[in-house]
Amino acid sequence: MAKKLTLTEEQLTGLIQKIVEQELGDDEVLATLEDEEMMMGDNLEDELERVLSPEEIMALMEEQITQLQDRVQYSEELLADILEFNEYLMQDLQRAEGVDLKKSTQKLRALETRAGREIFWLKSRRL
Repeated sequence: MAKKLTLTEEQLTGLIQKIVEQELGDDEVLATLEDEEMMMGDNLEDELERVLSPEEIMALMEEQITQLQDRVQYSEELLADILEFNEYLMQDLQRAEGVDLKKSTQKLRALETRAGREIFWLKSRRL
């Protein structure tokens, strides 16, 4: 039956270094570790160069916010236009004979009431 061992990261690193030293010899291990440290230093410098400054981050966030605001404005205007189209369509349907539009008219009035302020604001903004 196998025993469970609990090792810290430092203990595991030390154990691996000892095994590698026994296998290869002291000179080769030190050279390899120094090379790895130099490569890690280069990688850190590369990563630091890729990190954006706070000003760059703020500029990107501002651009994203502007894009979102433009999309919201477009969506609001499109919804107002669709509601206006539905109003005209309902007026045309009411002129037809034999069509019961009581529930549809009620739903349209509720929607007009609900969207009334936003549509007024959108139409005044367009002017």
